[in-house]
Amino acid sequence: MGRLPALALTIFVACACEADAKNAPSAPRERSQAIADLAPAAPASTPARAPPSASAPAKPKEPRILCGGHSSGPGKLFPKKPVGRAAAPGAPELAENVAVGGGKWTWVNFWAAWCAPCKEEIPRLQRFEQQLTRAGTAFRLAFITLDDDPRQLDKFLTAQSPEGLRTSYWLREGKERDEWLQAAGMEPDPALPIHLLVDPQGKVRCTVKGAIEDGDYSQIAALVSK
Repeated sequence: MGRLPALALTIFVACACEADAKNAPSAPRERSQAIADLAPAAPASTPARAPPSASAPAKPKEPRILCGGHSSGPGKLFPKKPVGRAAAPGAPELAENVAVGGGKWTWVNFWAAWCAPCKEEIPRLQRFEQQLTRAGTAFRLAFITLDDDPRQLDKFLTAQSPEGLRTSYWLREGKERDEWLQAAGMEPDPALPIHLLVDPQGKVRCTVKGAIEDGDYSQIAALVSK
């Protein structure tokens, strides 16, 4: 009989706990949602990127065609007006007029001591003259400077080696230059360097603007061999 009260008490306590569990209030909706919001989100899948397309190859630079590839046409007589001259000390003196015609092609280069591309191309033109002469081509080279500052011009000519440019024709600023360039069919203030190709009869066949490059030799040789 003494064990029955204890058993009854145990059953009562168990039933009370079960009832408390069933009647316990649930967590508020807002808190449940907040906990869900704190959970780390699954990483979004990154779309696959298309491989970068290969860049288009650079378009090769079109070669420059001197004189349009030919030196035909009626031509204009090269001016016979006297031209000024400049020379380094001890250098041979030039003739009063630029020599053209006489059965030779003449390449006339207009330059200035202040013009960097002009000075850079001078030895190249001199080398071309030597190559054409050795090849048996009747060819000569003439230089005409458009310098305004005689001191700058004299300094350049004096600093040249014996094989360099130590003499040059010189169109001084003013009436002499303007009249001569007009007679040659050129602009009064041309951009330098600029060149005239004169045929063996003394007629200007074409004008070449800009510096001459090493790759231009074959074209020049073809022009003066016609």
